[in-house]
Amino acid sequence: MPDIVLVYFILIIGACLQCVIGFGLGLLCAPILYWLMPELVPGPMILNALLITSILAIKHRGAIDLKQTGYSIFGGAVGVLIAASVMLQVDPHQYRILLGCCLLIAVGLSLTGWSPKLTFISNVLASLASGFIGTTTSAGGAPMGLLYQAQNKDKIKANLSIFFVFINLFGITALLVTGTADSNDLLLFIKCLPAILIGWGLSYFLNNKINEQSIRILIIVVATFSGLALIFFQR
Repeated sequence: MPDIVLVYFILIIGACLQCVIGFGLGLLCAPILYWLMPELVPGPMILNALLITSILAIKHRGAIDLKQTGYSIFGGAVGVLIAASVMLQVDPHQYRILLGCCLLIAVGLSLTGWSPKLTFISNVLASLASGFIGTTTSAGGAPMGLLYQAQNKDKIKANLSIFFVFINLFGITALLVTGTADSNDLLLFIKCLPAILIGWGLSYFLNNKINEQSIRILIIVVATFSGLALIFFQR
């Protein structure tokens, strides 16, 4: 199977998952694409996520919690700034192991039945982690997904989507400023567009067939995959 066909297949699944549970495009695709086409990570993948989260934020805008969104954008912005500074000075591969371990710890706590209460502190901490991980690896959905796992599916998709719209914008801007991203990333993003739009279309066939408990399980599964991938999938 040609690499580009496999890349499209992975992007379609990731985009569909993003639309169904509110996150997952970066978590599922980034570690695999890093092996197949490393130039897609993180810049073009952040742009892919920006497109799909913008569509979802508009669709579910009525369920957005403006107060909590403000907290998460603040925390996420701090995480992006820290990530941009780190990427200028330290090899991000070393940090992926640490971040993967953190994700697996969070999943372990979730599997014990513990679900973090949605407060100012928990929101800022989760969004800071998502902003940092998302900017360094383009797979930053798990911390915020675990925070919102006990919410209804419309609230999950609405609040995670609007959060990632801002964070993806901030993240790609930070990468451009630091020289980590350039015009080639935009061209690669355009090449990915058909797969992203196909995945979005396929999500309409699944949205009404998955209940909230299934969404929680999917979030935990994807977060686990992300943590293992960050630890073991090294180029």
